[in-house]
Amino acid sequence: MIVTFAFRAVAAFLILWYVRTETLAAQTVDIGPNLVGNSSFEEAGEKTVAPRHWRAAPEVYRRDDGVARTGRASLRYENDDEQRYVFCVQDQNLVPGCKYRYSVWIKTQGFEGSGHGASICVEWNDKNGKWLGGAYAGIVSGTSNWTRVSGVAVIPKGAVSPRLQLYGRGRSTGTAWFDDVELVRVADPALSTILAAPVYRGWITVDERKKVVPRQAIIRARVKLGDYALSPEQVEFRAVLRKTDGETATDRAVLRETRGKPGALIVDGRVVPDAADLKFDTAELVPGRYEVETRLIGPEGKCIGVTREKLVRMEDDFQPASMVDAHRRLLVAGRPFFPLGMYWHVINERDIKRYADSKFNCLMPYSPPSKEQMDLAQKFGLKVIYSVKDWYYDSPGHPKFIKSVADEEPAIRKRVRRFRDHPALLAWYLNDELSQRFLPRLEAHQEIVRDEDPNHPTWAVLYQVHQMGDYRRTFDVIGSDPYPIGRLSGEDAMPSLAGRWTAETSRQLLHARPMWQVPQVFNWANYWKDEERRKSARTPTFEEMRSMAWQCIAEGATGLVFYSWFDIQRNPDVPFDIQWPRMQRIAAEIDRMAPILLSVDPVPVIGQVAPKPPRGVHLLTKGREGKVYLFAVNDGTAESAVEFKVRTSHPIRVIGEARTIEPTAAGFSDRSEKLSVHIYEVQPAAAKGQKGVRSRIGKVGKTP
Repeated sequence: MIVTFAFRAVAAFLILWYVRTETLAAQTVDIGPNLVGNSSFEEAGEKTVAPRHWRAAPEVYRRDDGVARTGRASLRYENDDEQRYVFCVQDQNLVPGCKYRYSVWIKTQGFEGSGHGASICVEWNDKNGKWLGGAYAGIVSGTSNWTRVSGVAVIPKGAVSPRLQLYGRGRSTGTAWFDDVELVRVADPALSTILAAPVYRGWITVDERKKVVPRQAIIRARVKLGDYALSPEQVEFRAVLRKTDGETATDRAVLRETRGKPGALIVDGRVVPDAADLKFDTAELVPGRYEVETRLIGPEGKCIGVTREKLVRMEDDFQPASMVDAHRRLLVAGRPFFPLGMYWHVINERDIKRYADSKFNCLMPYSPPSKEQMDLAQKFGLKVIYSVKDWYYDSPGHPKFIKSVADEEPAIRKRVRRFRDHPALLAWYLNDELSQRFLPRLEAHQEIVRDEDPNHPTWAVLYQVHQMGDYRRTFDVIGSDPYPIGRLSGEDAMPSLAGRWTAETSRQLLHARPMWQVPQVFNWANYWKDEERRKSARTPTFEEMRSMAWQCIAEGATGLVFYSWFDIQRNPDVPFDIQWPRMQRIAAEIDRMAPILLSVDPVPVIGQVAPKPPRGVHLLTKGREGKVYLFAVNDGTAESAVEFKVRTSHPIRVIGEARTIEPTAAGFSDRSEKLSVHIYEVQPAAAKGQKGVRSRIGKVGKTP
């Protein structure tokens, strides 16, 4: 049955409980001193009003020995010109690949303006001196007493000239004081875990055959010991599965215990270093709440780290309208669904009529749709990913009705209740690239939406690709958004970034979460004001867009939402009437292959498919109805030959290319041109004359 309001009342105790997981993502350990020189501004500068060790514009910043949180002095910011936007800077020698916690105490008086707020940030450049990125904390505005703001910065590879900066945001006026600045290197916890089964919300369910799914709960545990002077050989994992009573798990309720040693874990052909899967049978679990406590045990039996994962054995008749299955596929009305969409601004009838004349099956409008707009999407057979991604107080673009952190929860609950039963709803969009300073609230919003709506997953998209693991408790489905064309330099300006980011996103989450990736179809000139940069930008070509989309799929994406519908209507170099037919072609090709991409049929044994993919080629192997499908996606890095060592006496059909390849005793080979996508259909020799295995995949349409 489909979950109804009545079911929600019965199941509320389970839904409320399982989401209250331990907040581990934000936990770090300080492993160094405060790196800030003159952090409390006690020392005056020489021949300058700025404190010693700091660089600042004297018309705005000066040392103030009349106001202080601690000690005798602070840094004073006073600005009466909202066009003035300058920083107080201290250069730092930060290590790429490392993580740093930064903070400052701020006091304000009459701080106002459209960009109002005083804050702290860490920024860095690339090797050519251009701004490469940064990490930004919250703001303090109005008139307020001393308030601490903080953030976490992960310094990327290739970053140079890192600097700590105190500032008042642009278009702001008023007075602020800064004191007690900190910048400290931190280490991630030695132990991290993620539920590899069940992959979705910790739910253990019963299928139509009355079988418990999944048959085993799997805790994927991994160690990071580089900052702890230990090696994987010196530690082991110990995990205990307990039934819980309310929020408490007691030793009297121990059901299972297991242990393992960190090693090279192989997941879907990919290596997860220093990890192990800790497994528990689920067949005998009765409906209720469970907890798996995992400990990392070091020398002399010392506990180095603890995590807790929540499981819920659902009632036998629990069947949500949509969910993610064990294969990381979205199921809608019980059938596999490959989300294929684009970002929008606002749903309107003129655009949606045109958009519906394609194989796209969903859209993600930034402006939260009204009921009439949701009805319009439903009328044209389209699903909507509903955005509440801005509903965080003091985030850029938060709505006016969110006047404080306390306003967030009631507003989200009200909106979810209003639309959770609308037939056009596909998922909830909770996070668009928010920094780690929002982690506690990101986790809270995830809990709120899961609490209110057991029928639809949540989705988050991040550019912080090397930090994905820290966000693992803030979403059901993750995505990253590589936009290389016309923006960056070196390898990061190549289409291959799409495949590399997708692979890294999966690695960060230990290959245990579904991914809906966000490929680029826009021109960066739409977002840049500098005329020289605008001239250097361009729209991706058809071949680049197609390759980037298929790279994401080959690296494990189970959905694609392109960025963006509104951009292809304003790209300065490629008219909409040219770009839109290109997008329709790409969507049609992916839709045509969706039954194969969503298939969970076993891959027939046909030999060693490819000993090692050549440089620049991403491979995906799928089985359906007794046949093998080989996807070879070239990311533009290099042209090469691809060899497949397969056993078959049948010609190899190259789908969509009106050609076949005659195999030899050793298999077959083909040319992988730059940015090409080749899909090979292989019929195993043993399958000759057989009808094959009936597919378990239902029709893949816009609205199952």
